[in-house]
Amino acid sequence: MTPPASRFPSWRTAAQALLLVSLATLQACGGDDDDTVDPTVLASDDFTQGTAKWKVEQQDAAGTVTAANGVLDIVQPSGATIWFKQKFSGNYEIRFTATPVPITFAGTRFVDRISDLNVFWNATIPGAANPDPTAATYDGALNSYNPLHLYYVGFGANSNTTTRLRRNDGTAARPQITGYATAESATADDKAGGMTADTSLVANTPTRVRIVSRAGTAADPVTLRWYANDKLISSHTDPARYADGWFAFRTTTSHFQLKDFRVVALPQE
Repeated sequence: MTPPASRFPSWRTAAQALLLVSLATLQACGGDDDDTVDPTVLASDDFTQGTAKWKVEQQDAAGTVTAANGVLDIVQPSGATIWFKQKFSGNYEIRFTATPVPITFAGTRFVDRISDLNVFWNATIPGAANPDPTAATYDGALNSYNPLHLYYVGFGANSNTTTRLRRNDGTAARPQITGYATAESATADDKAGGMTADTSLVANTPTRVRIVSRAGTAADPVTLRWYANDKLISSHTDPARYADGWFAFRTTTSHFQLKDFRVVALPQE
């Protein structure tokens, strides 16, 4: 007589079930260990210890830049550039959050203005014995930086009517690679189309910025990517790329609050 089947799973079946559960749990946690390793932090600022890591250049002495309680607060009636003093090279990503605060400047046409979440990166002084722009002195006017090599994004610029990517080549031309613009502000170089919700500032609403600088590869030749709120805004493959340099936050006639500044290393592919 054949004995009845057991109501309990064999040890082998139980082991197989346990293995499947373990694999499912591992996948839910992000896969193997390599995928969960935190990136190497090259630099950061939590904005609780003042502005010693930064150099401020502003056109109007009435402008203010202060760091306290986790916020870099920037109020500027005219143009200003806030340089981070450390140089970056290799494959890396800049991350920060910027919130535009509506501001009115008495005696001007600017009422409840939000505008110009702008950045320089991989900025250098070409041909100089010391290529460090933070070792030189500029007056905060945009034209004063024309002699530099740098990448430049103006996000929500010109009173939130344009978002443009430029590759400044040391001349006054400041060549534009691509851009978005409203019909009133558009030029022939605004090849990406009109302004959208993804390319615009929103009052009192944080914009999470990520800037990728990398060496292109055969599989992925792109050398820079610029994200806002995890949406890719601009990318570019530069055959003569600026591979290293300095970062700056740039704005004009605005009020911004920056948080959570970090620069992390990316894999060297």
